[in-house]
Amino acid sequence: MVEDPATSLEARLEALDRELRELRARVLALERLMGSGGEHPSDQTTVRQKVAYDWQA
Repeated sequence: MVEDPATSLEARLEALDRELRELRARVLALERLMGSGGEHPSDQTTVRQKVAYDWQA
C-alpha cells in the first residue's frame, strides 16, 4: 500500500503546527515563571555601567 504524498505532507504539517503551539505555550509558561522583569538584575547593572563608561569616553 502506497501512502498519498499529499496526505502524509498534510499530516506532517499538522503535527508540526501542533508542536509549534505546544512550544509557544511552554515558552509563555517559562516567561511567566521568570517574571516580567525582562533582564536579569546583573545584566541591567552591567548595561548601565557600560553606558556610563561609553558616555564618559
